[in-house]
Amino acid sequence: MVLETFALALALAGEATPWRALPEAWAGFAAAPMFRPGERAVDNWRRESALNLDIETDKAIALALGRDISGLSRCVRLNNYWCIKRAGWNGEIAADAEGHVAFASAREGAMAAAVLLRRYYVDFGLRTARSIVSRWAPATCGFVAAPAKAGRIAGRTLLGPEPRGLTTRGLGNTLRARWLAAHGRGGVAKAKKSGKPRAIARSVVPDRAPALMRTPTIAAGVGPLEVAPVRLAMLPFPGLALGPAPGPDSRPRAPVCGSDAARIANYAARLAEGVAAGPEADLNLFDGAGRPQPILVRALLNMAAVEIGPLKARASLIEGAVAALPPPAAAAP
Repeated sequence: MVLETFALALALAGEATPWRALPEAWAGFAAAPMFRPGERAVDNWRRESALNLDIETDKAIALALGRDISGLSRCVRLNNYWCIKRAGWNGEIAADAEGHVAFASAREGAMAAAVLLRRYYVDFGLRTARSIVSRWAPATCGFVAAPAKAGRIAGRTLLGPEPRGLTTRGLGNTLRARWLAAHGRGGVAKAKKSGKPRAIARSVVPDRAPALMRTPTIAAGVGPLEVAPVRLAMLPFPGLALGPAPGPDSRPRAPVCGSDAARIANYAARLAEGVAAGPEADLNLFDGAGRPQPILVRALLNMAAVEIGPLKARASLIEGAVAALPPPAAAAP
């Protein structure tokens, strides 16, 4: 650890390329990185952070010595400064419960981010900051029906107000409901005027159970399934706007709530900062052949600053990852 700390300090002082900072002879003694589920972290994340985060030298040395610093996020502990989800990436050794990849090194996490951003821009045709962010960090909230004030019927709590006109065979102003309201459920009661007990006649209306909706069966050999048709007007959210059918490169879009809309707008504005005129402008990250443009480094820096803020990734980390991008035809993970 002393030798590693000394080499780390020299590397940071000389601004050496992060993943080549330590002597190659020392790298041979390092064990293969492992994911620790209990800590939700890769065991080498502190050393990787010391070499690849844009932080002061004293904080980098503190990390190399096994200490924590302020501003740490979950994705930093995963060597995943862009919070990428698992998809069989090079260097992917595990994932947390939400699917965020645990990378063996920060360099492999940066390379995956560059490959994924090229896929969005070139393959999916997402050219603006807003369109990229809407898919990179999509909306997570949907419609939630707010329950009305709860009522009670026969000791059971309802999710809405107590319905009116409840009868033993359904709701509504039925003949049986009107009779029960006028006569009660039968038995012995007192006359209104004399006060003497009198018998109460029961309803002559027969109880008939209504026909139940036919349901499909999964029993073998019964025959084809019969399912009642469902119209859009029957859906519980009539205000939901249904977009066009998703294509092969798209996924269902969740309804954007106010909080998600603001988050996506802020993220898109940060991504476009110093890259394009605004969130709706073409970022020009790659040329027509899928080759990266110099502005790609700035875009990845901006995205990392959002994902792991207030910490930032080193420019040298991203520059090395962009330089090592495979040809476009081999960009799949």
